[in-house]
Amino acid sequence: MTIAPYHSILYGPIRSRRFGISLGINLTPTPRAGCPSDCLYCKTAYASSVPIVSRAHILPSAGLIVTNAARRIIEIQKAGEKIEGVTLSGTGDPTLHPNLLEISENLRDLKNKWFPKAKLNLLSPSEALVCPELRAVCAVFDRAVFTFDWGTAKTYEAFRPKATLDYKTLVERFQPLDRWSAEATFVQGALDNSNDREVLAWIKKMEELRPKDAYILTMPGKGKGGVKPVNTAKLEEIAAKLVEKTGIPGHVIAREAQPV
Repeated sequence: MTIAPYHSILYGPIRSRRFGISLGINLTPTPRAGCPSDCLYCKTAYASSVPIVSRAHILPSAGLIVTNAARRIIEIQKAGEKIEGVTLSGTGDPTLHPNLLEISENLRDLKNKWFPKAKLNLLSPSEALVCPELRAVCAVFDRAVFTFDWGTAKTYEAFRPKATLDYKTLVERFQPLDRWSAEATFVQGALDNSNDREVLAWIKKMEELRPKDAYILTMPGKGKGGVKPVNTAKLEEIAAKLVEKTGIPGHVIAREAQPV
C-alpha cells in the first residue's frame, strides 16, 4: 500500500490509538521544510502525487480534497484492504478550512459507500475553531475530538504562549457544541496540568462544557524541555475523578509514538 506523506492532503493509512487503522485527510497541508528528521510519517512515507500546498495561508479547495480522497478510498477498497476510520487531522487545525462542512459531508458519503463500517473522525488541536458551522460539522462525524488541556486561563497561557485565541474566547466557541469529545494531555515538570489543583480546575471546565466523553493521555517519549509525561496510574486517577464528579466517561489512552 502506498503511504502519502503526513504533510500532503492524504496520509496513511496508519494505526492510531483511538481510531485503529485510519486514512488521514489533512485540510491544512504544509511543506516538509522544518519537519523533524525523526518524524514518524516522513520516515515511513513514499513520494506522493497529491499536491502539497507551498504557502501556509493557501488551503486546498474542497473539490481537490474530496477528489483525491475518493480516489484513495476506492484504491484501498479495490485492493481488498481495510480501514477502520477516515480521519480529518494533520499539520494544522481542520476548522480553519472555510468549506469544512461541505468537505465533511462528502467524506461521510464516500466512507458510507466504500467502507460503511468505518468511522468518520475529526481531530482538532483547538487552535482556531473559526468555522461558523462547527455545531453542524460535529453532527457529521462519528467522533469529533478537540484538544482541551487547561482548566484556567493561566494554564492555557503557559501551555500556549503564542495562541491567537484568548482563553475566554476559546471557551465561548465550545459552548454551542453538544456532540464532541475532549482530548487532554497531562504532563508534569516545567509545565504542569496534572497536580490536584489543575486537575480539579479542568474537571470543573469539563462539567461546564459537557463533552460526551474525554480521551485522557500523556506525551510520548521521556519528555523534553523540562516537561515530562505522567504515569498511567495518574491518568486513571484523573479519569475516575472526571466520572465521579461529572458523569462524563474518561478513556485512558496508552502511550505510543503516533500523535493521533
